[in-house]
Amino acid sequence: MNLDHQKILLDKLLELITPERVNRFYEVIQHRTNHIRVVVEDIFQPQNASAVIRSCDCFGIQNLHIIENKNKYKVNPDVALGSSKWVNLLKHNSAEGNNTENCINELKKN
Repeated sequence: MNLDHQKILLDKLLELITPERVNRFYEVIQHRTNHIRVVVEDIFQPQNASAVIRSCDCFGIQNLHIIENKNKYKVNPDVALGSSKWVNLLKHNSAEGNNTENCINELKKN
């Protein structure tokens, strides 16, 4: 979907929401931070993984780095309660064995 289509879709959606609610969305977005990033590694219990997403969303942390060396990160929708839609989930799972170093290097680079 290109930017023009996204803009049209957003404009149509905003027509369905009260102005107060739209203002609240923009207020929340302005207070999100990219200065703090959370990193988790090999979480194997979906309820814990989902609780981390909710905590990030609650505290306005935009980016959650997920290192998958042994375990796949699974979101439990009953625990996450939609917060995974608002937090960037950045998975590090491309390397054989040790994705931790790749994540650390990316964080240092950025």
